Amino acid sequence: MSTDDSMAKVISTLDWDGAAGPASLAAHEAEQLRSRLGDGASRWVAGAVEQSIAALHGQIHDSLAPWPLIRTFAQHVLTATLLSLAGEDGLPADTEAIDRDLAEDIVARDIPLSDITQVLRSMQREWLSLLIDAAVRVRPDGINVVPTLAMSVTGTMDAWIGAATDAIVEERRRVYLAEQVRIRGAIESLLTAEPVDVEAATKLLRIPLVGWHLSCAIGTPPGGAIERRVLDGIVYVFAREVGSERILRYETSAGKVHLWVTTDRPPRTPRVEDLRVPAPLLVGIGEPHAGADGFRRTFLEASDALRLAASLGDNGGVSYGDAALAIVLSRDEERARWFVEHELRDLATDSPEMADMRNTLRTFFDTRMRIAPAAERLFLHRNTLINRLERIQAVLGHAVAERSAETQAALVLAELFIRRPNDPATGRDEYGA
Repeated sequence: MSTDDSMAKVISTLDWDGAAGPASLAAHEAEQLRSRLGDGASRWVAGAVEQSIAALHGQIHDSLAPWPLIRTFAQHVLTATLLSLAGEDGLPADTEAIDRDLAEDIVARDIPLSDITQVLRSMQREWLSLLIDAAVRVRPDGINVVPTLAMSVTGTMDAWIGAATDAIVEERRRVYLAEQVRIRGAIESLLTAEPVDVEAATKLLRIPLVGWHLSCAIGTPPGGAIERRVLDGIVYVFAREVGSERILRYETSAGKVHLWVTTDRPPRTPRVEDLRVPAPLLVGIGEPHAGADGFRRTFLEASDALRLAASLGDNGGVSYGDAALAIVLSRDEERARWFVEHELRDLATDSPEMADMRNTLRTFFDTRMRIAPAAERLFLHRNTLINRLERIQAVLGHAVAERSAETQAALVLAELFIRRPNDPATGRDEYGA
């Protein structure tokens, strides 16, 4: 008798007489087995599944396990196994649909794939043992099919483990993408100052929203390109310099990367030089602020600092704390240029002579309008400095001390605009940065 005939004889003798009472099969499996292999095979599958489920109950002690889903899945697998042994198609076409509910439970409870594989292999051993017992009872023909049984049952289970693994991986990907959408939505709500549930946002973003936040914006000039690993290196260095592993990352469609590092107390703000930013990358660093409002504020500061760094073409980047005045005054660039022209008059001209005059005036302000310290810093004789200041006042049309605040602000802006004289007003991103 051939192996196929021997296998058919073994399967024809299958019926359930075990201790565990057989549960009813799902309609699809029951119809498949009755129409192809008879009622005995249907009862055997139901009983064998119930016996393996009872054994699992004793092994895993999981009160939350979805036993009805596990039972249904086991019935599908064992039905496929038996049909495969009988030469039928052993892997139903609706495998993905079969696995969806079970995959959702596995992913929701973060059960390792190794645990799932272990459970399925345990069932495999239980069912193979039952089939071998049935084969041994059909002497002498049944003995010949034991190796075939072992290979066939293992092969079918391998296929179903693969199908289950694919379903679980796909479900994890779906959940991950859905979570990323929720995270982006929460970040964008914070950035647009919409009301948020602080506790829910803290859980979703995995950072304490009530803590202190420090933001860093990373980008490149138009046409610039950088490898992802280099960008990731800046992210790591920034978190290390701040001194916290609680970091949130947000990337925009415009190619900018925004980071927040969260701490329990006001953190140290790294300097741009600390980050060792390679060209053509540029960074903007905000100031630390607390709470949901601070989360948004430090983001806007870092974004503005990055915008200024791109405008200046500075190597490395800009810290908001070092350039707040220029950042604030240059948000409306057209009016800022008018302000410079109004306050500095010919002093705003881009020429070596006027550049020297502006440097003299800035130094005079930096030394609190004291002649001797300013002359020393400029390496000028006292009388030479006095003569220069008189010429400056003639250009301005008033004494230096009369509009000192306006003049100093105009000097800051003049330095910005003269470094990029033909640059048009910059655009704004979706958050006004």
